[in-house]
Amino acid sequence: MISLSYSSISKSDNNKKRSGLTLNLIHRDSIESNNLTRIEKFRKIIHRSKLRANHLMSYSTYSESEPTYHQPSLLFESANYVVELNIGKHATAVDDQYLILDTGAELTWLQCDGCIGCFNQKQRLYNPHDSATYKLLPCDHPLCKSYECNHNHCKFKEWDSPDVHVEGFMSTESFVFHGVSGGGQPYTILDDVVFGCAYGTVGFGFEDNPDNKINGVFGLGPGPRSLTSQFAPQQRFAYCLADWHFGPPEYPGKLMFGDDALLPISGHVQITPIVETDARSYFLKLADIQIDSKCLGFERGKFDRANGHGGFIIDSGTSISYFANDVYDRVRQVFVDYMKTLGLPEMDASSHHLDLCWHMPNGFPSDLPSMILYLQDNEYPDEAADCRNQIGAKLIIDPFGLFHIEEKEDPHLCLGIMRNNGTDPELNILGAKQQTNNKFSFDGQNKTLSWRTWECGLPPN
Repeated sequence: MISLSYSSISKSDNNKKRSGLTLNLIHRDSIESNNLTRIEKFRKIIHRSKLRANHLMSYSTYSESEPTYHQPSLLFESANYVVELNIGKHATAVDDQYLILDTGAELTWLQCDGCIGCFNQKQRLYNPHDSATYKLLPCDHPLCKSYECNHNHCKFKEWDSPDVHVEGFMSTESFVFHGVSGGGQPYTILDDVVFGCAYGTVGFGFEDNPDNKINGVFGLGPGPRSLTSQFAPQQRFAYCLADWHFGPPEYPGKLMFGDDALLPISGHVQITPIVETDARSYFLKLADIQIDSKCLGFERGKFDRANGHGGFIIDSGTSISYFANDVYDRVRQVFVDYMKTLGLPEMDASSHHLDLCWHMPNGFPSDLPSMILYLQDNEYPDEAADCRNQIGAKLIIDPFGLFHIEEKEDPHLCLGIMRNNGTDPELNILGAKQQTNNKFSFDGQNKTLSWRTWECGLPPN
Protein backbone atom coordinates (compact mmCIF):
# COMPACT_ATOMS: atom_id res chain seq x y z
CA MET A 1 0.00 0.00 0.00
CA ILE A 2 1.25 3.50 -0.79
CA SER A 3 2.72 5.32 2.16
CA LEU A 4 0.83 8.30 3.54
CA SER A 5 4.07 10.29 3.52
CA TYR A 6 3.37 12.49 0.52
CA SER A 7 2.63 16.00 -0.53
CA SER A 8 -0.70 16.73 -2.20
CA ILE A 9 -1.18 19.31 -4.93
CA SER A 10 -4.63 20.36 -6.08
CA LYS A 11 -5.81 23.04 -8.49
CA SER A 12 -7.21 25.14 -5.66
CA ASP A 13 -4.17 24.72 -3.41
CA ASN A 14 -1.41 24.72 -5.98
CA ASN A 15 2.17 24.46 -4.66
CA LYS A 16 1.51 25.39 -1.02
CA LYS A 17 3.34 22.29 0.20
CA ARG A 18 5.93 22.01 -2.54
CA SER A 19 6.86 24.19 -5.46
CA GLY A 20 8.37 21.62 -7.76
CA LEU A 21 8.53 17.98 -8.73
CA THR A 22 11.31 15.95 -10.31
CA LEU A 23 10.75 12.47 -11.75
CA ASN A 24 13.04 9.88 -13.23
CA LEU A 25 12.70 9.74 -16.99
CA ILE A 26 13.22 6.10 -17.88
CA HIS A 27 14.36 4.87 -21.26
CA ARG A 28 12.07 2.27 -22.74
CA ASP A 29 14.90 -0.22 -23.18
CA SER A 30 15.38 -0.19 -19.39
CA ILE A 31 11.94 -1.71 -18.71
CA GLU A 32 11.86 -4.16 -21.60
CA SER A 33 13.38 -7.59 -21.12
CA ASN A 34 15.44 -8.68 -24.12
CA ASN A 35 18.77 -10.22 -24.94
CA LEU A 36 19.72 -7.87 -27.73
CA THR A 37 23.34 -6.82 -28.26
CA ARG A 38 24.29 -3.15 -28.08
CA ILE A 39 24.30 -2.90 -31.87
CA GLU A 40 20.92 -4.63 -32.16
CA LYS A 41 19.45 -2.23 -29.58
CA PHE A 42 20.89 0.69 -31.53
CA ARG A 43 19.29 -0.52 -34.76
CA LYS A 44 15.97 -0.89 -32.97
CA ILE A 45 16.22 2.67 -31.65
CA ILE A 46 16.91 4.04 -35.14
CA HIS A 47 13.95 2.10 -36.53
CA ARG A 48 11.69 3.63 -33.86
CA SER A 49 13.09 7.07 -34.63
CA LYS A 50 12.09 6.80 -38.28
CA LEU A 51 8.57 5.80 -37.32
CA ARG A 52 8.32 8.78 -34.99
CA ALA A 53 9.70 11.25 -37.54
CA ASN A 54 7.28 10.05 -40.20
CA HIS A 55 4.44 10.44 -37.71
CA LEU A 56 5.38 14.07 -36.97
CA MET A 57 5.72 14.82 -40.65
CA SER A 58 2.25 13.45 -41.34
CA TYR A 59 0.87 15.68 -38.58
CA SER A 60 2.35 18.81 -40.13
CA THR A 61 0.53 18.20 -43.42
CA TYR A 62 -2.74 16.99 -41.92
CA SER A 63 -6.01 18.76 -42.74
CA GLU A 64 -8.61 17.96 -40.08
CA SER A 65 -11.83 16.99 -41.83
CA GLU A 66 -13.79 15.78 -38.82
CA PRO A 67 -13.66 18.43 -36.06
CA THR A 68 -14.84 16.04 -33.31
CA TYR A 69 -11.90 13.71 -33.93
CA HIS A 70 -8.25 14.24 -33.12
CA GLN A 71 -5.14 12.49 -34.32
CA PRO A 72 -3.51 9.97 -31.96
CA SER A 73 -0.86 10.99 -29.48
CA LEU A 74 1.81 8.83 -31.06
CA LEU A 75 2.54 5.43 -32.49
CA PHE A 76 3.84 3.39 -29.54
CA GLU A 77 6.37 1.58 -31.72
CA SER A 78 8.30 4.84 -32.02
CA ALA A 79 8.40 5.78 -28.33
CA ASN A 80 11.56 6.00 -26.19
CA TYR A 81 11.08 7.54 -22.72
CA VAL A 82 8.55 6.55 -20.05
CA VAL A 83 7.28 7.98 -16.75
CA GLU A 84 6.32 5.71 -13.85
CA LEU A 85 3.27 6.56 -11.71
CA ASN A 86 0.22 5.16 -9.90
CA ILE A 87 -3.41 6.04 -10.60
CA GLY A 88 -5.62 6.52 -7.52
CA LYS A 89 -4.53 7.27 -3.95
CA HIS A 90 -4.95 3.66 -2.80
CA ALA A 91 -3.13 1.97 -5.65
CA THR A 92 -0.55 -0.68 -4.75
CA ALA A 93 2.93 -1.28 -6.10
CA VAL A 94 1.59 -3.89 -8.52
CA ASP A 95 -0.45 -1.12 -10.13
CA ASP A 96 2.55 0.91 -11.33
CA GLN A 97 1.87 2.39 -14.74
CA TYR A 98 4.46 3.21 -17.41
CA LEU A 99 3.29 6.00 -19.68
CA ILE A 100 5.18 7.12 -22.77
CA LEU A 101 6.49 10.69 -22.51
CA ASP A 102 5.39 12.67 -25.52
CA THR A 103 6.00 16.41 -25.91
CA GLY A 104 3.99 16.14 -29.13
CA ALA A 105 0.83 14.85 -27.38
CA GLU A 106 -1.73 16.95 -25.57
CA LEU A 107 -3.79 14.26 -23.85
CA THR A 108 -2.60 11.84 -21.16
CA TRP A 109 -4.41 8.50 -21.39
CA LEU A 110 -4.13 4.89 -20.33
CA GLN A 111 -5.99 1.63 -20.90
CA CYS A 112 -8.76 0.91 -18.37
CA ASP A 113 -10.42 -2.27 -17.18
CA GLY A 114 -13.02 -3.41 -19.69
CA CYS A 115 -10.96 -2.22 -22.64
CA ILE A 116 -12.12 -3.93 -25.84
CA GLY A 117 -9.53 -5.11 -28.37
CA CYS A 118 -6.75 -3.35 -26.46
CA PHE A 119 -3.08 -4.15 -26.73
CA ASN A 120 -1.43 -6.47 -24.22
CA GLN A 121 0.05 -5.03 -21.07
CA LYS A 122 1.84 -6.94 -18.32
CA GLN A 123 0.37 -4.90 -15.44
CA ARG A 124 -3.28 -5.33 -14.61
CA LEU A 125 -5.57 -2.74 -16.15
CA TYR A 126 -6.56 0.26 -14.06
CA ASN A 127 -10.12 -0.24 -12.76
CA PRO A 128 -11.89 3.08 -12.07
CA HIS A 129 -14.58 1.26 -10.05
CA ASP A 130 -11.95 0.41 -7.42
CA SER A 131 -11.04 4.06 -6.80
CA ALA A 132 -13.00 6.49 -4.64
CA THR A 133 -11.23 9.44 -6.32
CA TYR A 134 -12.23 8.60 -9.91
CA LYS A 135 -14.85 10.74 -11.67
CA LEU A 136 -16.17 11.00 -15.21
CA LEU A 137 -15.72 14.39 -16.85
CA PRO A 138 -19.02 16.18 -17.64
CA CYS A 139 -19.63 17.48 -21.14
CA ASP A 140 -19.72 21.12 -20.04
CA HIS A 141 -16.14 20.98 -18.75
CA PRO A 142 -13.78 23.29 -20.74
CA LEU A 143 -11.43 20.38 -21.53
CA CYS A 144 -14.28 18.52 -23.22
CA LYS A 145 -14.49 21.13 -25.95
CA SER A 146 -14.53 19.52 -29.44
CA TYR A 147 -14.98 16.03 -27.98
CA GLU A 148 -18.20 14.00 -28.12
CA CYS A 149 -20.90 13.89 -25.44
CA ASN A 150 -22.39 10.57 -24.31
CA HIS A 151 -25.14 10.77 -21.65
CA ASN A 152 -23.47 13.93 -20.27
CA HIS A 153 -20.11 12.18 -20.09
CA CYS A 154 -17.22 13.47 -22.19
CA LYS A 155 -16.05 10.89 -24.73
CA PHE A 156 -12.76 11.22 -26.60
CA LYS A 157 -11.57 9.61 -29.77
CA GLU A 158 -8.13 10.15 -31.27
CA TRP A 159 -7.34 8.63 -34.60
CA ASP A 160 -4.84 8.52 -37.41
CA SER A 161 -6.58 6.06 -39.69
CA PRO A 162 -9.26 3.39 -39.41
CA ASP A 163 -6.46 1.04 -38.37
CA VAL A 164 -4.92 3.20 -35.60
CA HIS A 165 -7.10 4.86 -32.96
CA VAL A 166 -7.91 5.12 -29.26
CA GLU A 167 -11.19 6.06 -27.60
CA GLY A 168 -12.71 6.22 -24.14
CA PHE A 169 -14.06 8.63 -21.55
CA MET A 170 -12.45 11.79 -20.26
CA SER A 171 -12.06 11.46 -16.51
CA THR A 172 -10.43 12.90 -13.40
CA GLU A 173 -8.31 11.01 -10.91
CA SER A 174 -5.43 11.38 -8.45
CA PHE A 175 -2.00 10.71 -9.99
CA VAL A 176 0.67 9.45 -7.58
CA PHE A 177 4.27 10.14 -8.63
CA HIS A 178 7.36 8.48 -7.24
CA GLY A 179 9.29 11.74 -7.14
CA VAL A 180 13.03 12.10 -6.69
CA SER A 181 12.70 15.63 -5.32
CA GLY A 182 14.03 16.49 -1.89
CA GLY A 183 12.03 17.42 1.21
CA GLY A 184 11.71 13.91 2.63
CA GLN A 185 8.46 13.21 0.76
CA PRO A 186 8.69 9.98 -1.27
CA TYR A 187 5.40 10.56 -3.09
CA THR A 188 3.60 13.48 -4.65
CA ILE A 189 -0.10 13.39 -5.47
CA LEU A 190 -1.80 15.53 -8.09
CA ASP A 191 -5.54 15.65 -7.44
CA ASP A 192 -8.22 15.95 -10.13
CA VAL A 193 -5.98 15.26 -13.11
CA VAL A 194 -7.98 15.27 -16.35
CA PHE A 195 -7.00 12.26 -18.46
CA GLY A 196 -8.43 9.76 -20.91
CA CYS A 197 -9.65 6.39 -19.62
CA ALA A 198 -9.35 4.26 -22.77
CA TYR A 199 -11.85 1.51 -23.50
CA GLY A 200 -10.72 0.79 -27.04
CA THR A 201 -7.29 0.88 -28.68
CA VAL A 202 -6.42 -0.40 -32.14
CA GLY A 203 -3.18 -0.60 -34.10
CA PHE A 204 -0.54 0.49 -31.57
CA GLY A 205 1.83 -2.41 -32.20
CA PHE A 206 1.82 -4.22 -28.84
CA GLU A 207 -1.02 -6.64 -29.53
CA ASP A 208 1.31 -9.64 -29.79
CA ASN A 209 3.66 -8.77 -26.92
CA PRO A 210 2.48 -10.33 -23.63
CA ASP A 211 5.46 -8.77 -21.79
CA ASN A 212 4.64 -5.19 -22.78
CA LYS A 213 4.85 -2.82 -19.78
CA ILE A 214 3.66 0.36 -21.50
CA ASN A 215 0.10 1.34 -20.57
CA GLY A 216 -0.56 4.69 -22.27
CA VAL A 217 0.68 8.22 -22.98
CA PHE A 218 1.95 11.03 -20.73
CA GLY A 219 1.18 14.17 -22.73
CA LEU A 220 3.33 17.30 -22.39
CA GLY A 221 2.30 19.02 -25.60
CA PRO A 222 1.33 22.71 -25.69
CA GLY A 223 -2.46 22.21 -25.69
CA PRO A 224 -4.85 22.94 -22.77
CA ARG A 225 -5.31 19.24 -21.84
CA SER A 226 -1.58 18.80 -21.23
CA LEU A 227 -0.53 18.14 -17.63
CA THR A 228 1.66 21.25 -17.76
CA SER A 229 -1.33 23.38 -18.74
CA GLN A 230 -3.41 21.84 -15.96
CA PHE A 231 -0.95 22.12 -13.07
CA ALA A 232 2.50 23.58 -13.71
CA PRO A 233 2.96 27.31 -12.93
CA GLN A 234 3.45 29.20 -16.20
CA GLN A 235 2.96 25.84 -17.96
CA ARG A 236 6.60 25.22 -17.11
CA PHE A 237 8.38 21.90 -17.40
CA ALA A 238 11.91 20.79 -18.12
CA TYR A 239 13.78 17.64 -18.98
CA CYS A 240 17.30 16.35 -19.17
CA LEU A 241 17.69 13.33 -21.44
CA ALA A 242 20.29 10.74 -20.56
CA ASP A 243 22.19 9.38 -23.54
CA TRP A 244 20.58 6.09 -24.52
CA HIS A 245 24.04 4.75 -25.33
CA PHE A 246 25.75 5.57 -22.02
CA GLY A 247 22.92 6.44 -19.64
CA PRO A 248 20.11 3.94 -19.09
CA PRO A 249 19.43 2.24 -16.83
CA GLU A 250 22.15 3.36 -14.42
CA TYR A 251 21.69 7.07 -15.09
CA PRO A 252 18.06 7.88 -15.98
CA GLY A 253 17.06 11.25 -17.28
CA LYS A 254 14.95 13.72 -15.34
CA LEU A 255 11.54 15.30 -15.90
CA MET A 256 10.88 18.45 -13.85
CA PHE A 257 7.86 20.64 -13.10
CA GLY A 258 7.30 24.00 -11.43
CA ASP A 259 10.29 25.51 -9.65
CA ASP A 260 12.34 22.38 -10.31
CA ALA A 261 12.13 23.27 -14.00
CA LEU A 262 13.82 26.66 -13.50
CA LEU A 263 17.40 27.27 -14.61
CA PRO A 264 19.93 29.14 -12.46
CA ILE A 265 20.52 32.75 -13.46
CA SER A 266 23.92 32.82 -15.10
CA GLY A 267 25.62 33.75 -18.33
CA HIS A 268 25.54 30.09 -19.39
CA VAL A 269 21.77 30.04 -19.89
CA GLN A 270 20.55 30.35 -23.48
CA ILE A 271 17.00 31.39 -24.33
CA THR A 272 14.98 31.46 -27.54
CA PRO A 273 11.30 32.08 -28.29
CA ILE A 274 8.91 29.26 -29.08
CA VAL A 275 7.70 30.87 -32.28
CA GLU A 276 4.72 28.60 -32.92
CA THR A 277 2.84 25.63 -31.53
CA ASP A 278 0.21 23.47 -33.18
CA ALA A 279 -1.02 21.60 -30.05
CA ARG A 280 1.50 18.87 -30.89
CA SER A 281 4.91 20.43 -31.57
CA TYR A 282 7.17 23.21 -30.29
CA PHE A 283 8.58 25.22 -33.20
CA LEU A 284 11.82 27.21 -32.81
CA LYS A 285 13.51 29.69 -35.15
CA LEU A 286 16.74 28.15 -36.37
CA ALA A 287 18.92 30.55 -38.33
CA ASP A 288 22.19 28.83 -39.11
CA ILE A 289 24.42 25.82 -38.46
CA GLN A 290 28.13 25.61 -37.74
CA ILE A 291 30.18 22.38 -37.86
CA ASP A 292 33.60 22.63 -36.25
CA SER A 293 34.72 26.07 -37.50
CA LYS A 294 32.74 26.00 -40.77
CA CYS A 295 29.62 28.16 -40.99
CA LEU A 296 27.13 26.71 -43.45
CA GLY A 297 25.63 30.16 -44.13
CA PHE A 298 21.98 29.32 -44.79
CA GLU A 299 19.86 32.13 -46.17
CA ARG A 300 17.65 33.95 -43.70
CA GLY A 301 14.23 32.40 -43.28
CA LYS A 302 15.44 29.01 -44.52
CA PHE A 303 14.08 27.21 -41.44
CA ASP A 304 10.90 29.25 -41.02
CA ARG A 305 7.52 27.57 -41.08
CA ALA A 306 5.22 28.72 -43.89
CA ASN A 307 1.64 27.76 -44.76
CA GLY A 308 1.63 24.86 -42.32
CA HIS A 309 4.78 23.29 -43.75
CA GLY A 310 8.46 23.13 -42.83
CA GLY A 311 9.97 24.76 -39.78
CA PHE A 312 12.22 23.48 -37.00
CA ILE A 313 10.84 21.55 -34.01
CA ILE A 314 12.37 20.12 -30.86
CA ASP A 315 11.09 16.67 -30.00
CA SER A 316 12.09 14.24 -27.24
CA GLY A 317 10.38 11.26 -28.86
CA THR A 318 12.50 11.21 -32.03
CA SER A 319 15.81 9.50 -31.21
CA ILE A 320 17.94 11.29 -33.81
CA SER A 321 17.62 14.50 -35.81
CA TYR A 322 16.15 14.90 -39.30
CA PHE A 323 16.92 17.71 -41.73
CA ALA A 324 15.27 18.76 -44.96
CA ASN A 325 16.99 17.36 -48.07
CA ASP A 326 19.01 20.40 -49.11
CA VAL A 327 19.99 21.13 -45.50
CA TYR A 328 21.06 17.55 -44.93
CA ASP A 329 23.09 17.47 -48.15
CA ARG A 330 25.20 20.43 -47.00
CA VAL A 331 25.60 19.03 -43.48
CA ARG A 332 26.50 15.61 -44.85
CA GLN A 333 29.22 16.93 -47.16
CA VAL A 334 30.92 18.83 -44.33
CA PHE A 335 31.11 15.67 -42.24
CA VAL A 336 32.34 13.58 -45.16
CA ASP A 337 35.14 16.08 -45.85
CA TYR A 338 36.05 16.36 -42.18
CA MET A 339 36.35 12.61 -41.63
CA LYS A 340 38.66 12.37 -44.64
CA THR A 341 41.07 14.71 -42.86
CA LEU A 342 41.03 12.29 -39.89
CA GLY A 343 41.71 9.32 -42.13
CA LEU A 344 38.52 7.52 -41.11
CA PRO A 345 37.22 5.21 -43.88
CA GLU A 346 33.50 5.19 -44.61
CA MET A 347 31.57 1.97 -44.05
CA ASP A 348 28.18 0.70 -45.14
CA ALA A 349 25.64 2.32 -42.81
CA SER A 350 22.55 0.57 -44.16
CA SER A 351 22.68 -2.24 -41.59
CA HIS A 352 22.20 0.45 -38.89
CA HIS A 353 19.38 2.08 -40.91
CA LEU A 354 21.56 5.21 -41.14
CA ASP A 355 23.35 7.09 -43.90
CA LEU A 356 26.89 7.80 -42.65
CA CYS A 357 29.19 5.57 -40.62
CA TRP A 358 32.98 5.36 -40.37
CA HIS A 359 35.40 2.70 -39.20
CA MET A 360 37.70 3.58 -36.28
CA PRO A 361 40.76 1.40 -37.06
CA ASN A 362 42.94 3.19 -34.50
CA GLY A 363 40.40 3.63 -31.72
CA PHE A 364 38.39 6.65 -30.71
CA PRO A 365 39.64 9.85 -32.39
CA SER A 366 40.24 12.78 -30.06
CA ASP A 367 39.37 15.56 -32.52
CA LEU A 368 35.83 14.84 -33.64
CA PRO A 369 33.84 17.96 -34.54
CA SER A 370 31.00 19.62 -32.64
CA MET A 371 27.94 21.27 -34.11
CA ILE A 372 26.41 24.62 -33.12
CA LEU A 373 22.79 25.48 -33.84
CA TYR A 374 22.16 29.24 -33.89
CA LEU A 375 18.65 30.16 -32.82
CA GLN A 376 16.81 33.45 -32.58
CA ASP A 377 17.75 35.45 -29.51
CA ASN A 378 14.81 36.10 -27.20
CA GLU A 379 16.02 39.58 -26.23
CA TYR A 380 16.74 40.73 -29.78
CA PRO A 381 14.13 38.98 -31.96
CA ASP A 382 14.77 41.25 -34.93
CA GLU A 383 18.41 40.26 -35.13
CA ALA A 384 19.39 37.25 -37.19
CA ALA A 385 21.17 34.57 -35.19
CA ASP A 386 23.95 33.12 -37.31
CA CYS A 387 27.59 32.10 -37.15
CA ARG A 388 28.74 35.06 -39.21
CA ASN A 389 28.08 37.68 -36.58
CA GLN A 390 27.56 35.42 -33.51
CA ILE A 391 24.21 37.01 -32.59
CA GLY A 392 21.62 34.75 -31.02
CA ALA A 393 21.23 31.75 -28.75
CA LYS A 394 23.59 28.82 -29.28
CA LEU A 395 22.96 25.13 -28.74
CA ILE A 396 26.32 23.35 -28.77
CA ILE A 397 26.14 19.66 -29.63
CA ASP A 398 29.35 17.87 -28.70
CA PRO A 399 30.64 14.74 -30.50
CA PHE A 400 28.92 12.42 -28.01
CA GLY A 401 25.63 14.06 -28.93
CA LEU A 402 26.34 14.05 -32.66
CA PHE A 403 27.56 10.50 -33.12
CA HIS A 404 26.70 7.00 -32.05
CA ILE A 405 30.09 5.64 -31.00
CA GLU A 406 30.72 1.91 -30.76
CA GLU A 407 34.13 1.01 -29.36
CA LYS A 408 33.57 -2.68 -28.56
CA GLU A 409 31.77 -4.42 -31.41
CA ASP A 410 33.59 -3.58 -34.67
CA PRO A 411 34.74 -0.08 -33.56
CA HIS A 412 32.94 2.57 -35.59
CA LEU A 413 30.91 5.75 -35.31
CA CYS A 414 27.75 6.88 -37.07
CA LEU A 415 26.24 10.31 -37.59
CA GLY A 416 23.00 10.65 -35.62
CA ILE A 417 21.33 12.84 -38.25
CA MET A 418 19.27 11.68 -41.20
CA ARG A 419 17.59 13.01 -44.31
CA ASN A 420 13.88 13.85 -44.08
CA ASN A 421 12.10 11.66 -46.61
CA GLY A 422 8.64 12.20 -45.13
CA THR A 423 5.47 13.82 -46.37
CA ASP A 424 6.61 17.27 -45.19
CA PRO A 425 10.09 17.36 -46.79
CA GLU A 426 10.91 20.84 -45.46
CA LEU A 427 10.39 19.93 -41.77
CA ASN A 428 13.49 19.79 -39.54
CA ILE A 429 13.47 17.86 -36.24
CA LEU A 430 15.95 18.18 -33.36
CA GLY A 431 15.96 14.68 -31.87
CA ALA A 432 16.78 13.29 -28.43
CA LYS A 433 20.37 12.21 -29.19
CA GLN A 434 21.31 15.80 -30.02
CA GLN A 435 19.62 17.08 -26.83
CA THR A 436 21.45 14.89 -24.31
CA ASN A 437 23.21 16.37 -21.28
CA ASN A 438 21.34 19.66 -21.49
CA LYS A 439 18.47 20.82 -19.31
CA PHE A 440 15.71 22.24 -21.51
CA SER A 441 13.14 24.39 -19.72
CA PHE A 442 9.84 25.07 -21.51
CA ASP A 443 7.82 28.10 -20.40
CA GLY A 444 4.43 27.75 -22.04
CA GLN A 445 3.06 31.03 -20.69
CA ASN A 446 5.89 33.22 -21.97
CA LYS A 447 6.52 31.00 -25.02
CA THR A 448 10.25 30.53 -24.41
CA LEU A 449 12.72 27.66 -24.33
CA SER A 450 15.83 27.97 -22.13
CA TRP A 451 18.72 25.57 -21.77
CA ARG A 452 22.19 25.02 -20.40
CA THR A 453 24.58 22.09 -20.10
CA TRP A 454 23.52 19.75 -17.31
CA GLU A 455 24.57 16.36 -16.01
CA CYS A 456 21.25 14.55 -15.71
CA GLY A 457 22.07 12.83 -12.45
CA LEU A 458 23.81 15.77 -10.83
CA PRO A 459 23.26 19.52 -10.35
CA PRO A 460 25.33 21.74 -12.67
CA ASN A 461 28.74 23.04 -11.64
